Amino acid sequence: MDNKNLHPESLMMGFGYKPELSEGSVKCPIFQTSTFVFKTAEEGKRFFELAYGLQSAEENEVPGLIYSRLNNPDLEILENRLCLWDKAEDCAVFASGMGAITTVMLEFLKPGDLLLYSSPVYGGTDHSINHVLPKWNVGHVEFDARMTKEAIIERVEASTLGKLSVIYIETPANPTNALIDLQMCREIADYFSDEDQKVIVVVDNTYMGPLWSHPLQHGADLVVYSATKYIGGHSDLIAGAVLGNREMMTRVRGLRTFMGNMCSPFTGWLLMRSLETLKPRMELQASNATHVADFLLAHPKVEKVYYLGHLAEGTEQ
Repeated sequence: MDNKNLHPESLMMGFGYKPELSEGSVKCPIFQTSTFVFKTAEEGKRFFELAYGLQSAEENEVPGLIYSRLNNPDLEILENRLCLWDKAEDCAVFASGMGAITTVMLEFLKPGDLLLYSSPVYGGTDHSINHVLPKWNVGHVEFDARMTKEAIIERVEASTLGKLSVIYIETPANPTNALIDLQMCREIADYFSDEDQKVIVVVDNTYMGPLWSHPLQHGADLVVYSATKYIGGHSDLIAGAVLGNREMMTRVRGLRTFMGNMCSPFTGWLLMRSLETLKPRMELQASNATHVADFLLAHPKVEKVYYLGHLAEGTEQ
């Protein structure tokens, strides 16, 4: 069957997995191993050259398996399947959502840079921006959903904390569900980009994706997830993911290798299990959320319900 004619929810059952390589097992096994065997010393040498960027890959050449800190069959298959939802070129999975977020920040921000971020954001992200990044002399400027593009640009230009390098957005925001205009953020990034440096847009898509929103199709450079939430879906794992084009993901993967914060093979296997039911789970959760939100909206002791399904036509959001 031609995989190109199938929707992502169907491809989650077997995409990227070859049973003939695993004793005919219908389901992908858990590759619970630290290292992998090379057929020859020359093969091992070539694998290391590609893994550490010492040589360029030839056409259709893929990195070989070396060590589970670099790559692992469970993680590779999982990453390939996650790419299908966001139509991304590449993906890297992490031990947690914060592992994914901080790796992106550390790779694309350096001392003297400025981070522009939407407010509010997840508490762990907020702490990293306000208390961890300043230790590396990385400044930050925040904005909210009510601000215009012109007001945000003016705020960045008035800052003396560094040169803008990254725009970080969480939309809908945690916990207010405030919506940030992705196209506006792309335009701001392009406004501050120059020949020496492209300002990148990073979107935390945990609340909406990977089913309902695809920021890479609307101007984002990288998408991050707490895979613990919808993607995992069973409250039995902690994981994160980053998706984007191959050039940027090569940098993300490189730092992940040396920080050692990839997720384990077993967690990867659990996430593949979860992806098989991602769409029906999220659709049912959305239906249930509507009933809960409607109940709360009508409750006399509830002043306001922050629910996207209740947004009225013509309101600011």
